[in-house]
Amino acid sequence: MQDHEKIDYFDRLNQLVFKIMYQSNQPGYSINIQVYCKQLNGLRYGQSYQLIVFTKDPDGVFQEFKNRIILMIIMQCLNFYGLKYLFEMVQPLKFDLYLGQQFIGQCQANLGEILGDKQRVFYISDLMNQRNGMITFKTERSQENIQKIKFDIYLQLNNSLFQSLLSLFKEQQSLSLILYKKIPNKQVILQTEAKPKSSQLNWKKIETSFEILCDNDPLQSIFCEVIQHEGFNQQSLGEFEFWKYQIDKNVCLFNITNLNNEIIGRSMIDQFEYDIEGQFYNYICMYISCIYIEQGTQLALIIAIDFTESNKNPYNNESLHSISKESQYLQAIEQVAKILMDYDSDKRVPMYGFGGIPRYLQNFNKHCFPLQGEAQNLEDIRRIYEFSVKNIQLDGPTCFNPMIRQVMKWAQEDLNANGNQYFVLLILTDGKYMDEDQTIMSIVDAGNLPLSLIIVGIGDSADLKAMDKLDGNNGLWDTHGRQAERDLVKYVHYNKVKNDQGKLAKELLDELPKQLVLYKSKGG
Repeated sequence: MQDHEKIDYFDRLNQLVFKIMYQSNQPGYSINIQVYCKQLNGLRYGQSYQLIVFTKDPDGVFQEFKNRIILMIIMQCLNFYGLKYLFEMVQPLKFDLYLGQQFIGQCQANLGEILGDKQRVFYISDLMNQRNGMITFKTERSQENIQKIKFDIYLQLNNSLFQSLLSLFKEQQSLSLILYKKIPNKQVILQTEAKPKSSQLNWKKIETSFEILCDNDPLQSIFCEVIQHEGFNQQSLGEFEFWKYQIDKNVCLFNITNLNNEIIGRSMIDQFEYDIEGQFYNYICMYISCIYIEQGTQLALIIAIDFTESNKNPYNNESLHSISKESQYLQAIEQVAKILMDYDSDKRVPMYGFGGIPRYLQNFNKHCFPLQGEAQNLEDIRRIYEFSVKNIQLDGPTCFNPMIRQVMKWAQEDLNANGNQYFVLLILTDGKYMDEDQTIMSIVDAGNLPLSLIIVGIGDSADLKAMDKLDGNNGLWDTHGRQAERDLVKYVHYNKVKNDQGKLAKELLDELPKQLVLYKSKGG
């Protein structure tokens, strides 16, 4: 790892500070898969069956993955290891089953489907498309790379703003810190040496690993206890919990509380200060989001399309909804939907419009109305979109809030029913929205709901500045001065990425694992 200049936050922060330096290059995140072949036609025990696994290369051609798996009894489990997992890409897999030289059948599935739907059964079909058996899968996260992560931990205590804690000390007393975990009983990870009272306390750099720190479990809490020493006697002054709640990349402050739950000081943790490229941070978010998906979290996609008159008449070649060519709307929808639908077991995608007048409905809200038809695959999405552009009168104005409020209602209903869905609202629009204050207020309100917003600007007139404000990378406040609890919006202007195949989905979805993890880490 390159040496980076250490940034001295201590004089400014004047608090107990943890610096955790990530010491490794970005580890590739990989998945191990167990394959179960069942109910094969003409099963012959004692024969040598071969399962050949293929992955697609960057050119879209299936290539054999590692070595062939030889199996004598087909009911036993087949294992293959080290499939690199990328959330923001469709990763097709193909499984060919042979008995000797005889081809038995083939199964195709995306890695996201396998990961996101534990109950799904995939069928083995022969060249005549006749079913010859079934395949089911189990997945596990590979810890091979996460075990290699190393850290340097820097501990420093600046006393100038720690008067409530320091007032408890006498001149002959000293101070040390203990890091420990509860699994299930208290287990000390490390303890610093005792330092005498001074204006600033610095401890030696501590080298440790991810395994020692939290048993390779990013969700495990770690506790820091402040210990007072006097002669041979020592007592605990207080403690605070961190790591589990230190998912956000921003600096976090924690109260140090004593046994009576009284606040005796504050701590500050900047565990990603040296993670210059965000490598460890992104890796951990991906790792944790995968845990939630494996535990049953479903990503529920909802599509909302702009039908305001600024898009121009669909029968005009210059229209953004032109029926004479494939529109940017449809291209963007398909790039996102083909990925997110893998993580939804029922594959149902509600499609809505806003800003138009649907001729097929009698009673409707023109800022939030359903498109006609039910989408369960990309062909359905295309069919419904093409019907809509011919049967919706373009109107206006552009408003986001009614659609956001509708999805917030669904998210709250699912939450009340102890559901396990995380809603992703994909909004596609060609220009500035007119209800900014109401929209921002809804986004602030949605911070405690299982919801993310993905906004795609279509065409040349999309108002980037207004959309960037919603993106909230620098914080988002409503007109009442309330700040959004978390960043749940991602905006991308389609024209900036349209010439790079796959870049739109990567740009739009790269923050989704983080947003899911932030929601879950706050008790969702």
